[in-house]
Amino acid sequence: MPTDHTTRKQPSSGPGMLPAYAVSVLTMLSGIVWAVVTLTHLGHPRLQDVRTGYASVNVLVALGLALNGMAFVARRSGRAVGRLLLVSGCVLALGQAISVVAVLAHVDSVTYTAVIVVQMIAFSLFGVVVYGMPLWLPDGRLPRRWGLPCVVLVSVWSVLQQYYEFALPGSTWYNRPTPLDHGGWARVEGWLTPWMDTADAWVPSLMLAAGLVVMAVRWRRTPKGRRAYWILVVPYLLWVAAGYLHLHADIAYEFKLAAFYVPAVLWPVALGYVHVRDRTWALDRAARRVLTALLLTFVMFLAYAAGGAFLSYISPGSLTAEAQLVALLALIVGALLRPTARWATRVAEHYYYGERAQPYQAVRELADRLGTAPHPDDAPRLLCDTVVHTLKLPGARLVVVTRGGPRELAGLGETGPGSEVFHLVYQGDDIGYLLVPPRPGELVLDHQDREAVQILADQGAPAIASLRLYKDLQTSREKIVMAREEERRRLRHDLHDGLGPALSGLRLQVDAVHSAIRTDVRASEPLRAVSAGIGRAIDELRHITDGLAPAALDSADLPRALRQLGEHLAGRRLRITVVLEPDPFPKLPAAVEVAVYRIAAEALNNVVRHSRADHAHASVGVTSEAVTMEIRDDGVGIPEHEQERGPGVGLRSMAERSEELGGRFTLTSTADGTVVRAVFPCSPAGRRAGTGT
Repeated sequence: MPTDHTTRKQPSSGPGMLPAYAVSVLTMLSGIVWAVVTLTHLGHPRLQDVRTGYASVNVLVALGLALNGMAFVARRSGRAVGRLLLVSGCVLALGQAISVVAVLAHVDSVTYTAVIVVQMIAFSLFGVVVYGMPLWLPDGRLPRRWGLPCVVLVSVWSVLQQYYEFALPGSTWYNRPTPLDHGGWARVEGWLTPWMDTADAWVPSLMLAAGLVVMAVRWRRTPKGRRAYWILVVPYLLWVAAGYLHLHADIAYEFKLAAFYVPAVLWPVALGYVHVRDRTWALDRAARRVLTALLLTFVMFLAYAAGGAFLSYISPGSLTAEAQLVALLALIVGALLRPTARWATRVAEHYYYGERAQPYQAVRELADRLGTAPHPDDAPRLLCDTVVHTLKLPGARLVVVTRGGPRELAGLGETGPGSEVFHLVYQGDDIGYLLVPPRPGELVLDHQDREAVQILADQGAPAIASLRLYKDLQTSREKIVMAREEERRRLRHDLHDGLGPALSGLRLQVDAVHSAIRTDVRASEPLRAVSAGIGRAIDELRHITDGLAPAALDSADLPRALRQLGEHLAGRRLRITVVLEPDPFPKLPAAVEVAVYRIAAEALNNVVRHSRADHAHASVGVTSEAVTMEIRDDGVGIPEHEQERGPGVGLRSMAERSEELGGRFTLTSTADGTVVRAVFPCSPAGRRAGTGT
């Protein structure tokens, strides 16, 4: 036994839905064209025909069918019946639009024949809906074995019936004779007429009755949980009843027309019931927009038709073309008033307050920028930049709490004593805070501003947490480097000023004793060996001290050592200038001085050996926050094949020395020369920030 359950499929999207979207848009445009053209030519003689009234019903039905079909196609259940409804609605609306345009434009016979053929196709498809709809009910699927042959049979009958109607001798369309009553068209009509006169009287009723019987049988055999579309029986039966009244009842034209409007309105109502009952409204954004546009067009058309009918009833003759057009324009303006007001509000809000009304847009922008950031250090700057430029707040300052205390990572704009604190919390750990001041003229942040900034702080917290770990690691590394270089400096001084002179003095004493007893061969040889050993120890000591720190820094300060380096490497063809700012040059930590000297020495040696330059310029600038050094030359640059091979040992060494101190190293090489640039904190321990609250 089959299990009684329903399967809810996910909404579809993507390129596969583009044909359905295109058909929906064409249906809406066709309905709008028909309405505008008809309303502006109400007094035209060709439109003084009973078909004009029924055309409005056809357009309304076409919009309803397309709305139902688009919904079924978008939700991926009942796609076969959905495509049938969508295509039949589109062709029906298109046929009405091109018919009224062709009639008013007085097109030639060939074009008019094509228009009539389109009408035949439209009503044939609609006939398939009318006669074949019971075959899809109540579960939205055809019977497996004989369902498709039945649809083919219904389609053949519908085409024959419409051909018979349009090709009858004396048939007119909008008070113009149809061009199908002569030539080959008339011969086919002459063959159909003898038996269609009889068949047209009883076949439609027989097909409708057979379809309803099939639906009733399937209704009993279909489990209750699978009767997804049973509600469509209501507008269908009402439509059949309206057709019966139109053909057989002796009632006024207005009542016949109204009888068609009721089921036309109930098609979308039944659709809405199906979606609300099954909770299947989770469609993709594009499908929702198309369905919304279709529903809006349907409601506007229905409202206008109802209003026109009411005015015509209470004030006959008042529905002139101009009055109808003004009413239509008023309806359109009314429909567009609310979305226009929302748009104007968004524009003003965005101009004055940025994206605070749409904080998730700002969050998405921040996430995109964080995802493409080339370096982790960019995260604080990007967060502050989003607060200032996207939300248009006057300033932002980001501080993280590290092992060494609060540390400011980024700041933008002005932050005063009235700034509010937004804590950055990641996995329950308070990793820092964001300081944001209120807007000018405000004492505190607005509720929307506060909510938007908090969302940004929550979004940026994971990136800042990762950066804090990186900063803690970097700080520990910097402290190790600082301690290492300071200890090297102390050890070099101790060895150079203590052990070195002691060994030299001891060797002098040994040499003096050796000179005094040179005639004693037995004592002379051991003393000479001792003196030679002390000399080797002194050489090894010098080698060790030279490795601990540059010898130039031991005998001079950093500015003098750099100038001596430039003078030593300069030659006849190469001129080297060294500039240091400020003057007097401040005393730097040992690690910074060693890094500056080593990088400058390596870069200038590369200029001498490889660049073939005439001039090299080395500059070192010190501020309260950073040391910036730059060595540039006017040589030939690094060849492309060497750049592709990657950096050599010297370049890697310079980059590592910069990164050890938390700095950055860049190299730019062109045919006009090479620029080496290194920037690192003046004090690797970093600059601390106050609370700022």
